[in-house]
Amino acid sequence: MGASNCKETPRQKMIGMMYLFLTAMLAINVSNEVLDAFTIIDNGLAKTVRTFEEKNQTKYDAFRIALEANPAKVQEAWNLADSIRVKSDELTIFISELKERIVKRADGEDYDMANISSKDNLDVPPEIMIVGGQGKKLKEFIQSYRELMLRHVEDSTLRHAIEKTLNTEKPAKNKKGDPNYSWESKQFSHTPLIGAVTLLSKIQTDIRSTESDVVSYLFNQIEAESFKFNKLRAEVFAPSSYILKGDKYEAQVFLAAIDTTQNPKIVIDRRGPISDFEDGRGIYEAKADKVGEMKWGGIITYRSPSGIEKDYPFESTYIVAEPNVVVSATKMNVFYVGVDNPVSVSAPGFSSDRVRATMTNGKLIKKGNSYIAKPTVAFRDALVSVEAQFEDGWRPLRKVKFRVKPIPDPIAKVADLSGGKIKKNLLLAQTGVDAVMDQFDFDLTFKITGFTVSTIVKGFTVDQSSRSDVFTPEQIRMFRNLKRNQKLYIEDIKAVGPDKVTRNLPTISFRIQ
Repeated sequence: MGASNCKETPRQKMIGMMYLFLTAMLAINVSNEVLDAFTIIDNGLAKTVRTFEEKNQTKYDAFRIALEANPAKVQEAWNLADSIRVKSDELTIFISELKERIVKRADGEDYDMANISSKDNLDVPPEIMIVGGQGKKLKEFIQSYRELMLRHVEDSTLRHAIEKTLNTEKPAKNKKGDPNYSWESKQFSHTPLIGAVTLLSKIQTDIRSTESDVVSYLFNQIEAESFKFNKLRAEVFAPSSYILKGDKYEAQVFLAAIDTTQNPKIVIDRRGPISDFEDGRGIYEAKADKVGEMKWGGIITYRSPSGIEKDYPFESTYIVAEPNVVVSATKMNVFYVGVDNPVSVSAPGFSSDRVRATMTNGKLIKKGNSYIAKPTVAFRDALVSVEAQFEDGWRPLRKVKFRVKPIPDPIAKVADLSGGKIKKNLLLAQTGVDAVMDQFDFDLTFKITGFTVSTIVKGFTVDQSSRSDVFTPEQIRMFRNLKRNQKLYIEDIKAVGPDKVTRNLPTISFRIQ
């Protein structure tokens, strides 16, 4: 009941929209027509308040009848409802007194609430509500009333409606440097008298509307919580539909009661609500894009006859397996010494935490759901053994052989060239020799540790050595003296990679253009 009562009626929506529209027009030009329009809205709000009061009185009368019929069952709820009635009356009367006080200050002792003279007065509302502190007192009264309502309401939808309707939070700043408004200053600081009166009437409407929702909610709580179902169905639940040879299949068979007239609200963790239903049962679908045991769950929310939403958490698992076809290129089963070789290990029907692997000729280190293979000796095969955890312990599943090779040599390059013709200016622009891994899947870095640059000058071989990957000043002077078509050799190139092995790389031969 609470969830349905918290919705605004078309009349309330129309009044709220007109109030906002007229407030905006006031900021542009306060004309008599606009002020008269506020009077019309205020009169409409007054009728709405009276309608709510008559409606609420009917609910209190029904409460009294139920109390006389069954005091033991109804007394506690009646006491709460009666306390709400008292607080609602007190707050509504306080607001009426504020309206009369504002009009009396502006129009004098002979004021008439039905025929306000100083409708456009901009001084009296802030004088009473802000300077006089009555706005702050009203805010505190509303806050106290709101907390009273929320203490007796568990329905999340109704709670949200109460918090929104009776909101007295300090308005947020749109940008740095905006005024630091309080709730009362935002409501009454630049509001003409008729606008302030209309605003107070709207708050009275909100009070009576909230009173109506909460009293209806309390009345519905008197009835015992019970779910109604209109259909029985035989159901079978199996913890797992993926069974390996040698294991046993188990299932639960039971009779389920369902309500085909309404669907529950089902929210799946990290996926959101289910929208597809069949006979009151939600249809869950998930793309099987990972192998292994998949856990999922969520919350089923069912609304009781009294309007209370109850949550029922659930969880389940299922198995995703690879298709039962294996195609492998055995000659590509290669590990390289000195680098991290990524290995994917999975077993259909088993989650990653129930699968483990080991290897010979090295170490197999688990990282997340994958492994890193670190072989030790090149040209000696490594054997990867995979095991899975069954109910009675760990069992071997399969062994896979891998060939172990050393890391291939890099290619020495200058200006991304490994030989051929090169312009003298391009050569002089380089800082040294690079070691590049061409067409190799691993991201490896080799470091040049030394090389010799040589050329022939007047029939004699001239060479200069470097003990790093950088050209020395002597080598650079040699480059400057090179002539067109003269040959240059970079030889005795040594490089060290991740495996710490020193490699001798082929000579680079250049002809100067």
